[in-house]
Amino acid sequence: MKYVYPAIFYCAKEGGYCVEFPDAEGAATQGKTLYEALEMAEDALNGIMVMWEDFKAGKTDTPMKNRIVEPTPIEKVKAEPDEYSTSAFVTLIKADTDAYRKVLAKINKKRASRHEKKSS
Repeated sequence: MKYVYPAIFYCAKEGGYCVEFPDAEGAATQGKTLYEALEMAEDALNGIMVMWEDFKAGKTDTPMKNRIVEPTPIEKVKAEPDEYSTSAFVTLIKADTDAYRKVLAKINKKRASRHEKKSS
């Protein structure tokens, strides 16, 4: 599935960026550069959405503490700096959970292969 959610980027006083998703309570990440923060935000959103899809489908009994809601329209999301940031802005982040699951499957296959070699 494909999703688009707003994210708030905070320009940290000490450098770098902190990112929060207002529609996924507790979902946050960071990056040293804006580019890295954007990549990390996409990865975080994909991970959250994969867990949410699995929970809704009954594939896991792990309770989803962070309930995902419909995305808030970007024009309704307010971005104001907090005591740790100098400025803030809102942008949209995309997630493609089908593509993300394929990447996870490749990673898990490599890990399993390494584990088998160590066990031999």
